[in-house]
Amino acid sequence: MTKITYTDVEEWLDTHPDSVQYYFLCKVNLDLVNKWLISHGFSTISDTLSKKALESTDTLTPLSPEEKAPRSALHTNDKSHSDNREIKNPKKPPPRSNSRKYLRQNFAKGKNTQLFRTCEPAVVEKKDSDLGARRSSLQGMRKYASLPPSSGNMLSLLIGSKIRLPRRTSKDVAFLYELRRTNERDFFLDIVKDIANDLDIKSLCSKILQNIKILIDANHSVLFLVQKNKSVKLLVSKGSDAYAHTDIAPVQVPWGKDIVGQVALTGEAVNITRTNKELYYNGEASRLTSLQGDSLLCLPIHDSEGEVIGVAQVINKRGGASFSKDDEKLIETYLTFCGIAIVNAQLFEDSRREQEKNKALLEVVHDLFEEQTSLDKIVRKIMQRTLRLLKCERCSVFLLDDNEAQIVKFTKIFDLITPTSNQGQKRNNSEGMADLRITQKVIEHVASKGELVNISNASLDLRIDQQANSQFGMHTNCVLCVPIRNRNYSIIGVAQIINRTDGEAFDDSDEALFEAFAIFCGLGINNTILCNEQEKAIARQSVALEVLSYHATASIQEANEIAEIQLPTDNQENLRTLLFDNFSLNTLEMLAAGVRFFVDLGLVTKFQIDYMVLCRWLLTIKRNYRNVIYHNWCHAFNVGQTMYAIMQETDLGKEFTDLEKLALLVGCFCHDLDHRGTNNAFHAKAQSPLALLYGTSATMEQHHFNHAVMILNSEGHNIFGNLASEEYSTVMNLLKESILATDLFRHYKVYENFAPLVDQDQFKVGVAEHRNMMRHCLMTACDISACSKAWDIQRKVAEQVASEFWAQGDKEKQELKVQPAAQMDREKMHDLPKLQVQWLDGVCLPLFKTLAKLNPGFTEMLNGIDLNRKIWGELSKDSSYEFSLVGIVNGVYDTPSTSPTDSSRPTSGTDKPFVNTAET
Repeated sequence: MTKITYTDVEEWLDTHPDSVQYYFLCKVNLDLVNKWLISHGFSTISDTLSKKALESTDTLTPLSPEEKAPRSALHTNDKSHSDNREIKNPKKPPPRSNSRKYLRQNFAKGKNTQLFRTCEPAVVEKKDSDLGARRSSLQGMRKYASLPPSSGNMLSLLIGSKIRLPRRTSKDVAFLYELRRTNERDFFLDIVKDIANDLDIKSLCSKILQNIKILIDANHSVLFLVQKNKSVKLLVSKGSDAYAHTDIAPVQVPWGKDIVGQVALTGEAVNITRTNKELYYNGEASRLTSLQGDSLLCLPIHDSEGEVIGVAQVINKRGGASFSKDDEKLIETYLTFCGIAIVNAQLFEDSRREQEKNKALLEVVHDLFEEQTSLDKIVRKIMQRTLRLLKCERCSVFLLDDNEAQIVKFTKIFDLITPTSNQGQKRNNSEGMADLRITQKVIEHVASKGELVNISNASLDLRIDQQANSQFGMHTNCVLCVPIRNRNYSIIGVAQIINRTDGEAFDDSDEALFEAFAIFCGLGINNTILCNEQEKAIARQSVALEVLSYHATASIQEANEIAEIQLPTDNQENLRTLLFDNFSLNTLEMLAAGVRFFVDLGLVTKFQIDYMVLCRWLLTIKRNYRNVIYHNWCHAFNVGQTMYAIMQETDLGKEFTDLEKLALLVGCFCHDLDHRGTNNAFHAKAQSPLALLYGTSATMEQHHFNHAVMILNSEGHNIFGNLASEEYSTVMNLLKESILATDLFRHYKVYENFAPLVDQDQFKVGVAEHRNMMRHCLMTACDISACSKAWDIQRKVAEQVASEFWAQGDKEKQELKVQPAAQMDREKMHDLPKLQVQWLDGVCLPLFKTLAKLNPGFTEMLNGIDLNRKIWGELSKDSSYEFSLVGIVNGVYDTPSTSPTDSSRPTSGTDKPFVNTAET
């Protein structure tokens, strides 16, 4: 056997300072401490301290096990034991300052303290307690008064804990050993009191470890508590005095495995003497001691119901003896009190966690009301709180595109990762969110089924993409996924968290809390949507004010002027012809002819339309067209005239009901109301109030319809006022359909279905869907009917439309700083003939060929388009095209008169001259 020298021992002690410190704390007594103080020139600790000094320490708060410093005990005889107290010199209080900065800093520090504390800073009791209380109260008032009256500060004051836990000064180890030697009865009572008032589970376990070791004079002790994870029971170590001075990972022992697991399973004590290595060192619990056990005593800890809640284990009795039956009985008695204390501490811990959760949820609610304008901000705030409270590595939120769709598709994804995740590896920027596909099947399942999914072991779940899981830096171990619902309980998204930071799986408590967070996330999304709707309402108001500032309804006197005019006959102005001259009437004549349309079609008589209301409505419609180059009142009248001629001169007029005729004719007059001379694409680029209000799909068409409704709702303008309720509803739906039909994007989709029906002779006017497509195509035909007129008319209209689009192109260059499309670019104005050929070939000719096949009455219009196509084709061969309108090259144009009695001829036409001029 190798002989150990003093030098070897000293060298070992120098290299193991933690073990030396631990041994010193366990074995040193007061005499040794005094000798050390004397040898280093310090005064000794006096055994004759005054009783007053001892009593002054009664208010000291015991420190938690992690904060304990070497302490000494005073024990001279049995009588003095009960008066022994820990001596600690209170720190000098900081200098008093009345500055607001100092008070705010103190308040900020106070917010970082834990909500519940079993160990508070030591405070020496003042002689005049009343005076001290008053001063403390005044200081508190000054501190809170110095804070800004923000909602965050008020919330902190409201949810701050007012709980003060019972406190008792613990005795040090040396004193307890001495008390056990001199008076076992007082010693047992003292260690019971020691654990009775401690509600901190960590501190309590440390005390139990120390007390059971002293109780039966053992070298080491280990404590396990039962932990339930769903249906699985485990025994988790809560401390071992063999490693009390170091941090080691908790050990988990399966239920029924090893000596500890068997004791928990059977509920019976195990007392092993002269334990051999094969029997004891074969389980996880053996990692908690570095000494080979000669004797082992393992006992269960029961609650009041007799259920095992933990296991205590002591190893090696001092002196080398085995644990006796008396030792077993003594520790069993003490563990009865320990079971009560542990249950109380666990209940308190549960209540503390619930308080923390409630606090977190209150803070989430505060966030919801504090930030309601940005969806990104509110969702990320909730995700940040989720990461902190649930202590997970990653949180993601997926928002569904359409909660009614069969295919799961997400419009927006939020992803937040803790800085300490990824197992020390950084995420590559090239990866982006590609690693989210690891749990894609889980997310889609939750989104479609609305079920909570909790995966405790991702490597064994078939829904996890194992290849992707091994590919990316952050390995997915456990997943918790819940649906997000709106106020109608419809699924609008999915929330997901990955990997608890402690390596455990998500439990029932995590599920309940995460579901609560998902609810608040849904509320936040709903609130944001409401805020967006409010913004739209403000935009709608802005648009309405703008409209009202520009337009005004016609007065009764002005309507009387129109009513007193003798209406023109059909033959007098050729109103029934499909090749009507767009520039043959002045403004007043157009208004009178418009009234004639309603009278001749029998709509005034059929629906009992008041004649004065009709005149006033028509005059107001005219006034609500702006003085733009082309999309003005003259264009609206010509579209209405074409619809009137179709009703009168073709057989299609017989196929429509009176309600359909009324809706189509009103739709023609209203289809470009309040047009600004700019198309849908311009409003989308400029992010105008109209685009914000109606979106980027058929922006202007929706505005035209809403403007028409606004005029109808104005006093003295409702030409539908005498309709029955069902008729009113029908005509309003038809009116909306008619106006929206003038959007060329919609026309393309409808025509794709309409043309094959006509070509294959399968069109049935009695089928509702076919009938709807026919009305849609007729509205487009009337809107672009200028392409079929005589060459002089068609050329003038084409140049007017081109001029309006060039004006828009100028705005795009000057205001939006973007390069306009070719048909909008004034620098390419000489390409007008080529663009006209494309327009006629792409839209006009196909549509009118189909209509001519459906009804021969359109043949005349088709022939006119063919003739104009040939002329534009010849002009396109010459690059030096000369414009007929005065001032078109310089950007100076004639505009129609606004006076209802003006007899001048307004220079305006009908509709779009080429393919790309649609309002899209």
